[in-house]
Amino acid sequence: MEAVKNRQSSPAWCWLLATIFLFPLLPEYISPFVLFAGFIVFKVQWSKEGRKAKVGTLGKICMAFMSLALISVLWSDTKLDTLGTAGLWWGMFLILVMIYNLANTKEKIDEILKTVSASAALNGAVGSIQICSYLICRDGFISKSAVLVTPLYKNLDKKIYTMLPFEIRTNTFSDRASGFFSNPNLMTSYLVFAYPLSIYLYLNSKTKKQKIFYLFSNLLISAGISSTMTRAGCVIALAGWLFMFIVLIKRHGGRMLQIFLPTVCIIVPSLLTRYGLIFTPKHSQGEAHGGEAAANTAAQVSAAVSAKQSSANHFRIWESIVDYLSDNVREFFFGLGFGCESTGNMLLEEYGLDKPHAHNFILEIWAELGIIGLILLLALIIAAVIKLFKTKAPSGKRYDLIFYIFTSLMMFLGFGLSDYIFNSPKQIILIMISLGLTQAISSCYEHNEILHASGEKPKILETAQADI
Repeated sequence: MEAVKNRQSSPAWCWLLATIFLFPLLPEYISPFVLFAGFIVFKVQWSKEGRKAKVGTLGKICMAFMSLALISVLWSDTKLDTLGTAGLWWGMFLILVMIYNLANTKEKIDEILKTVSASAALNGAVGSIQICSYLICRDGFISKSAVLVTPLYKNLDKKIYTMLPFEIRTNTFSDRASGFFSNPNLMTSYLVFAYPLSIYLYLNSKTKKQKIFYLFSNLLISAGISSTMTRAGCVIALAGWLFMFIVLIKRHGGRMLQIFLPTVCIIVPSLLTRYGLIFTPKHSQGEAHGGEAAANTAAQVSAAVSAKQSSANHFRIWESIVDYLSDNVREFFFGLGFGCESTGNMLLEEYGLDKPHAHNFILEIWAELGIIGLILLLALIIAAVIKLFKTKAPSGKRYDLIFYIFTSLMMFLGFGLSDYIFNSPKQIILIMISLGLTQAISSCYEHNEILHASGEKPKILETAQADI
């Protein structure tokens, strides 16, 4: 136990928390290097202690999937993209290893969740400022120079991407917040991942100050989701709250309702705006009332048509993917090669669709790695869920935390049914964090069970049972 306490503030542990906090806040071309540096610190510490880093069962399945991704370079027509994307997965895998080996108590797991929530809340705050300043500027109350640019690194991104030997699209949305991410959907994927974790922290807060702090963090995350104007993200957040409310109504019904009203007031307006029902552009005072009303009606119709067209485009993409894979046996089983560039090229050349990916993680992985790769990924997800729900305290009770980790993973994957959620290191790392936390929780339980069998009842077990 003394060794565990010593590692509580070890350099590797501090680097892990710093990496989890900074990764969503730094540009995509800088964040991975923070992780690499942290892993080096971890590896040096582990070597000094004479310990071997474990990857766990989920880590081994993940390595099998990533090995197939790397091997697919042999038949890929976009070899550079395949190598780069596979390399990103292997790089982000390091966070899984660090979490599994370092997060060896429930207190440490809670520290990781607090770090995720804090980083998500900061993104939500920046996203809220971005969208509010844009709307105020659009209505003529402030100048364009006073608007907080979205994405935050927009100008730096363009400079960096133009220096690279391959093309990276830098299309952005001025009317949809992106926070510290490069586009709204990337930020949404992170915020829906963090949303249930922030609720866990709020419901399990011990003091009034903690309760207020985590409630405020949750509201900032909700505001961030709303600021992206991402319909799927808003729906997933509301559905996630409803799912948690149904499961937790007996123990936390009152506190869940405290979250509900502000969450709805924050998120629903985003959906109404996307469909042109509210916050349509105002027109100059010199226009006649009839002309202004007609213009506003036209803006509303345009927004509604745009939203419906976006949904129609998704269905066209999905139909095209299924059609192509059904007609090509090799691609059906082995895919086009890892990396969404191959999928984008196929959609453009075969179906005239200028889209970067399948807008669905299941169809995208099927297109990239065939049915074999898809089976490996689904096996990884199923194994993670099974491992979560097999975890029990020696008393027979399940850890309360398991439910929130499961909900976080499901909300993240649920968002991936309408968008590709493994398109960036800032997204890939989320699945690795989920897998790492799953194994860490299970490992903590196994450690507790051994001590319980010897007659001891460690503090970490008592803390876990207190939250149930």
